[in-house]
Amino acid sequence: MVDSTRLGNDGARARQLAQAKIAVARGSWALAADRLTRLWQGDRGDLEVARLLAQVLRELGRGDEAEATLKAAWAETGDGAWEGRRELLLELADLRIAGGRPADAARALERVLAVEPGNWEALSLLGDAFLDAGHPAEAVNAYRESISSNPFEATTWWNLATALERAGERVGAAEALGGWLKVAGEVPERAQVEEEIARLRASG
Repeated sequence: MVDSTRLGNDGARARQLAQAKIAVARGSWALAADRLTRLWQGDRGDLEVARLLAQVLRELGRGDEAEATLKAAWAETGDGAWEGRRELLLELADLRIAGGRPADAARALERVLAVEPGNWEALSLLGDAFLDAGHPAEAVNAYRESISSNPFEATTWWNLATALERAGERVGAAEALGGWLKVAGEVPERAQVEEEIARLRASG
């Protein structure tokens, strides 16, 4: 027999989540936080809501609350829900990098890579962590591993170029920017990037 109460609750959740996503799209962070907090309080095992709420709290400058939300969601999930737990760890790492805590971010990423050694997103974020910590050579290695798993992420190519230049490898940086152009396609800044490639090659 169909549980009409369950259907009603699911419908209300779907409406509130839709409202929250519209608020996010409009940049109405306080409204989004209100809707998502209500949803989160109703079901702390909802990983989609937890991640979205953490993102919104981060936009509001409430990083500590965002991290607490992600940790609480982690505690609510079981070992069998790896895909969701992986996304929580990636979100947590990104949050910690943005908060100037690259070492803490790396610890979260190591947990992902222990299960999925070739996870391109974790490797790319690990590169970000190394770069922010002032270790460009290690960042280069992480970005290259990420690109070997997924060569179609333009941001990783760009960050690889940055890391290579900081490591003093200007020709390599030029090649990475060339990779970025191939992946990014037609972009407004194409002429400026081509000029930068020429500068790097000339100075290398």
